[in-house]
Amino acid sequence: MKLRSLLGLTLVGTVLAAGSFVSIDQRQSRATSVVDFGHVGPVAVAAWGEAALTPTTMIPLSSELEMTFGFRTDRAELERRAIAVSDPKSPEYGKYESIAKNARELNASDQKVEAFTNWMTAHNVHGKVDPTHSYATANVPLSVLQVMMNATYGAYAVAGVPAGFVALTPTTAVDSLVSPLDEVIDRVAGATVIWNTTSNTQVPTSVSPESNVGNFSPTSAPVFQPAYGGTPWRTGSPTDACAAADSVAPLGFPMGLSPAQLRTANGIDRLWDAGFRGKGARIAILDFNTYLPSDITEWRDCFGLHGTPVTNHLIGTPVFNAAASDETTLDIQTVLSLAPEADRIDWFGVEPTATSLMGQYLQLFTAPLHAALTGGIAPDALTASFGNCEVDMAENDPAFEVGLSIFDQMLATAVASGIGAFVSSGDTGSTGCYPNGPGTPNNTISAQFPASSRWVTAVGGTNLTLSTDNRIVSSGVWNDRYFHINPLPQNEIIGSGSGGLSLYERRQSWQPRFGAGTHRPVPDISAFADELPGYFLFYQGAWGAVGGTSASAPFTATAFALQSTARVAHGGSRLGFVAPLLYQIAENGGADAERAILDITLGNNDAHEVGVYRATVGYDMASGLGTVRHDGLYDILNPIRPEEPVEPKFTG
Repeated sequence: MKLRSLLGLTLVGTVLAAGSFVSIDQRQSRATSVVDFGHVGPVAVAAWGEAALTPTTMIPLSSELEMTFGFRTDRAELERRAIAVSDPKSPEYGKYESIAKNARELNASDQKVEAFTNWMTAHNVHGKVDPTHSYATANVPLSVLQVMMNATYGAYAVAGVPAGFVALTPTTAVDSLVSPLDEVIDRVAGATVIWNTTSNTQVPTSVSPESNVGNFSPTSAPVFQPAYGGTPWRTGSPTDACAAADSVAPLGFPMGLSPAQLRTANGIDRLWDAGFRGKGARIAILDFNTYLPSDITEWRDCFGLHGTPVTNHLIGTPVFNAAASDETTLDIQTVLSLAPEADRIDWFGVEPTATSLMGQYLQLFTAPLHAALTGGIAPDALTASFGNCEVDMAENDPAFEVGLSIFDQMLATAVASGIGAFVSSGDTGSTGCYPNGPGTPNNTISAQFPASSRWVTAVGGTNLTLSTDNRIVSSGVWNDRYFHINPLPQNEIIGSGSGGLSLYERRQSWQPRFGAGTHRPVPDISAFADELPGYFLFYQGAWGAVGGTSASAPFTATAFALQSTARVAHGGSRLGFVAPLLYQIAENGGADAERAILDITLGNNDAHEVGVYRATVGYDMASGLGTVRHDGLYDILNPIRPEEPVEPKFTG
């Protein structure tokens, strides 16, 4: 349940207008002892929720709140290091250290971690520290919180909220912790919560997959005509497809582009011909639903893509959900389409248990950073195909910006360790908050998180028209408003690659400026995502065609894992966080930019007719820089080629 829906309010107290961005780092610069709790105290919480608070009966002090504690560190140096190892112009480019070393040197030292855990243990609380030493989590009784914060907690009825739901927050404003915690912790998320007194639990929220994947399931005559660079039926020649897949043709129109078609179209044949089919690459896939192994086997049999088995990691108790596990199946099959021989393909099925959205994202993205789960070596690339509207997250969480700072610290540490995170930008176009629930469309213009994070490569969506030899004839922005089922759905999602301007994340120096120039534009790049004609998918024993940025993100992550392996084989460093490299190539222009990037200039992602954003020459918030031409990029990254293909090698 979303907090906004629960309260019946428009909780916009934390939304920042363009140009008014104030970072948490700036707010904390006034004193080193200051701790940021987000909105705490009845005055601040009432202003955030735009509703009066009235003291009411306090819940038992033995009740536990889920807390996230951000370790105090020099985040400016962490970000400097993360940028330096990712910037091709830097002398530190590619000089990554391990997560363990970066955790201790750039984040919390072992002494700081010990001080935190000792204090918690002395108060009978178990704290769990993440592998990057960016944060720790714990379920803390209110009685201990009062000691920790040197403050008294109160329960408050919220005007307009049904009986049984109360806000829990300190009775006064708080900005410090007791010693020695004040020396090691500078941010705390979870100090204010909405509590259900009937069930004696915090009110939960949940992460969402990108539209549960766009499935082609027409209910009436389709409108099929090429538009804005793409064709809504299969073009090209799927010569690698088995007969069962090749016959996917609802209403007589062939659907689905095959792995070989997409490898050729995106220039990945160049890497395969040189021997780079995954050997040396390590890829992590993040999901929160399980999958049917038989579906993966059948898919591999069809396309002849046998090779490395998927290593499964079940964290919590995720289950097979027939309504949503197609997302997981698509992620795995897309990775296998490019890197069937990868050194490792680690799939993380995580059941997020945190009650806040940011807490759940921390659980999801932290999972693949545990070296013990990935054979002692971190992945080259991780891919995630889920997201939530930034505005919704801020409205639901009084400590959203605190959690965002902790999340970005964790991912910046991963970047400093040579890990590239690729995240789908979303499937609802420029209206990243759509839908707001059945029959209640929300056309708010918003980017989605975690694609909006400063430390990921956000991947949008395009359409395609292919020649008979599977080369790109034309390509535009994926938008089902132009390739749709007749009649056009009303008050429902119209699929399109999401993009826009983040309200909360700062623009990185390599990105173009929009508006005041302080906020991050999304996406960074795009790849094929159009569900018309879609990717081939074998799911629950049947062939179909699906699409969405849920496909373009794992496709892009895997392609760059191949590029990274090739670069190492040629004597270079792993690629890691690739956004600075791509923006530099685009900025330099000339022949290299044309070889490496297909600029998308057709169409828009205005799926719900709010007026933004259209594709333009150069960067735009409909397609980012465009689509990567991996053959051209391979030649740029590896300019000296031996007569014989370089042997891929293990890069650990």
